[in-house]
Amino acid sequence: MDQSPTSMAATAMAAAVANRERQTKLATNDERCEEKDEPILSSSTAAAARPIKLFNQEDPTSTASDIQNIWNAHSDAESNLAETLRLLISEIYTLVQSGLGAFHELDVANRQLVQSKELIETKSREATRIGAVEDQSRASLSVSHTDRSFAPAILFSLLYLINPCTILLLQKLLRAVEASKSSTLSTSRSAQIETRLRSTINTLRDERDTSHQELATTRRKLSLAEEELRLTKSKLNRVIQEKHSMERDSRAAISLARSLDNNNPTDMNYYRSKVGELSDKLQASQRKVGELLERLNERSPKKRRSG
Repeated sequence: MDQSPTSMAATAMAAAVANRERQTKLATNDERCEEKDEPILSSSTAAAARPIKLFNQEDPTSTASDIQNIWNAHSDAESNLAETLRLLISEIYTLVQSGLGAFHELDVANRQLVQSKELIETKSREATRIGAVEDQSRASLSVSHTDRSFAPAILFSLLYLINPCTILLLQKLLRAVEASKSSTLSTSRSAQIETRLRSTINTLRDERDTSHQELATTRRKLSLAEEELRLTKSKLNRVIQEKHSMERDSRAAISLARSLDNNNPTDMNYYRSKVGELSDKLQASQRKVGELLERLNERSPKKRRSG
C-alpha cells in the first residue's frame, strides 16, 4: 500500500470533502425534520403554528427581515415573541452544527498531519543514512590528480583491477544515490503538503472561534430581550389593574348619583362633579395604557433590528 505523503494528503483532502458533504446532508435532513415537528413554544393564537425557515448562513440579513415580518404581520405580542424565539433557537442550532462539523474536520486534519510528520521523519532518517553511505563511497573512490600525465594509466589499472564484486558495489551505490535524490524530492513535497494542511487547520480554527463568538452574542441579546419584555408586561398589567379599579369606582359613583338624584338635589351636584373627576382619571389612565402599548410596539422592531 502506498504510504507516500502525496497519497496521504490526497486521502486527507478526500476525507475532508466527504465529511463536509455528510455535514451538508445532515443539515438538510435536520431542516426537513424541524419543519415537520411541532412548534417549540406554545401560543394562544393560530399564528404561532406557522413554519419558519432555518438560519440562512449565506444571507444573514434574511433572519432580521423574517423577524420584522413576524412582528408586522400580527399585533399579538405573545405569539410574535414565541415565533421570534423559535427563529433564534433555530439559528443557534445551525451555528452549533456548523461548529461541530468544523471541529470534526479539524480533528481529521490533525490526524493526517501527525501521520505526515512521522513519514517525513522516517524519510529524513533514510536520507541521512544514504548520504553518509554516499560520502563514504566518494571518499573511497577519490583519486589524486596531481599528475595528469599518469591519469590514463591509472584508469587502465583500475579497470584491470575491478572485479565483478566491485561492479556490483558500484551499482548499489548508484542506486542508493538515485534513491536519495527521490527521497529528497519526496521530502520537499511532504513539506509543501504539511504547509497546506497547517493553513487549512488554522482557517478551520478561526471559523470555529467566530461561530462560538456569534453564538454567545446571540444568547446575550436573547436574554436582554426577554428581560425587557418581562418588565414591559409587568408595567402594562399594573396599569390595566388601575384602569379596572377606576372603572369600578366610576360605576359606583354613577349608581350612587342616580339613586340620590330624586332624594337630595344638593348632594347630586357633588356626586356629579365626583363622577366627572373619576371620568377624567379614567381617560388619563386609558391614554397611559395606549402610550405603553405604543412603546411596546416601538421596542419590538428595535429588538428585531438588533437581533
